[in-house]
Amino acid sequence: MTLKRKEFPQLSTESGQIGWSMGLWLLLFLGVLLSTCLQVDVYKATARYLEDALAASNLAAAVIDIEEYGISHTVRIASPEEAYGRYGVALKGNLGLDDNGYCANKDLITGPVRTARFIVYNVEGNNVEIFEMNTDGTFQKRQSELGMIYTPGGEPVEATGIYSEIECGIDGMFGTHFTAKKGKLVEVYHTE
Repeated sequence: MTLKRKEFPQLSTESGQIGWSMGLWLLLFLGVLLSTCLQVDVYKATARYLEDALAASNLAAAVIDIEEYGISHTVRIASPEEAYGRYGVALKGNLGLDDNGYCANKDLITGPVRTARFIVYNVEGNNVEIFEMNTDGTFQKRQSELGMIYTPGGEPVEATGIYSEIECGIDGMFGTHFTAKKGKLVEVYHTE
């Protein structure tokens, strides 16, 4: 029995067909890369927007006890409860929140904004009084030494100040949704 070798005819391709298909794949890759870069820029803008709003809200809340300062030149925030009240009003105005905590700018923030942490640091000499808000709205007081205390964000506490952290919903590409957190420390320094 003789076996004949079969010849497979070569497929004919038009001139430039491979170039077109490679070009389409390159365009698809560049489209995904461009949309990813655009989404990263939106996240950065949202982070800056939240950080500015937190800084302004913390500054509004960081009203010092003028009487104490006049007597002993000690910079301290007198009432953490009053500071939190001022902070809430300022945050609502700075982010444009409605009564349910939703932001008017739905392109940046899609879920309700809630305060995850609110901490008042009163520094006097080498001592630090820490007033941290509990989940029930009351404040827990503790003490520490200067240089030994850091914010939940990892920043060292050097002077009287306020740290706050918020959580909110953010929409991403392709229908993804996640919860973002942003924290900010604002300190009040005394100079002579």
